[in-house]
Amino acid sequence: MEHKLKATDFRFFMGCPCYIFDTDQPVPSTIEGIDAYQNMIISERVTYPPSIIKLVLRKFESLSRHEVEGLNKLWPNENIKRTAFDSIKLDADIINYLTSLNVDVFGWIDQGLAIDAAYNSLGTNH
Repeated sequence: MEHKLKATDFRFFMGCPCYIFDTDQPVPSTIEGIDAYQNMIISERVTYPPSIIKLVLRKFESLSRHEVEGLNKLWPNENIKRTAFDSIKLDADIINYLTSLNVDVFGWIDQGLAIDAAYNSLGTNH
């Protein structure tokens, strides 16, 4: 089963670089927003269907030491008892932190839904 992204799937990636595949040559751009009601991605003040957008994301392994230190600051002391709400909030904080760094937290690169930034181009993922 092929996974198709919806506009709401892009909500964590505002400001993320992307390619728009609406012509013969993919055009580099940036995600500016989403229109959830119309299921459209906003880039360059124009709306596009999610099916022609591929984000340029980083694999988790590409995090720098400084970025990992920032991530470690979000992890609580394991000896502290947490409520379910605390765990959910922690998960949300971690996802927000990683997506702000354009890290592929959802496995989209491996599914062919995003481009690996390590290639620094379209590579073989389009």
